[in-house]
Amino acid sequence: MNRCLFIIALFLGSTPLPTLAGSEAYVPYSGIIRGTHGAVPVVVKLINHTDQLLNCQAALAHWYSADLGNIVVGETLEITLWHDPKTGVINLLNASQDRMPVEALWCGVSQNLRDTRSRLDLPMQTGPAEPEMEFECTAKADALVQCQLRPT
Repeated sequence: MNRCLFIIALFLGSTPLPTLAGSEAYVPYSGIIRGTHGAVPVVVKLINHTDQLLNCQAALAHWYSADLGNIVVGETLEITLWHDPKTGVINLLNASQDRMPVEALWCGVSQNLRDTRSRLDLPMQTGPAEPEMEFECTAKADALVQCQLRPT
């Protein structure tokens, strides 16, 4: 009896579950949505009110990140993200026009980004989104950067 259970367990462990479930095999990159069809642009403005060069990045799904650029003191970095009103997901398009889901934006002092950065949370919701968001980044006493959404 134990030998029979062992053989059944061995068989189940070596058989891919999609085969047993009757589903199709996984095809890498098959679920990626490309382009802006059905998405709405959201312009994000990041304003540097510190006395140092800031670097801003996007934290993307699946542990990826994208460098958005540097912001000179007193200047503004403007980026366009894409909101899917059906899902609430906010996306950054890569060079291939793949939609890359954004989890958060980060800005910090360029030379010491990890220790000074501030997370800019984006309102992710279904339905309409704000067409424009402005974040003002200032320096706090403890050398941290603080970026806050300006009311519209």
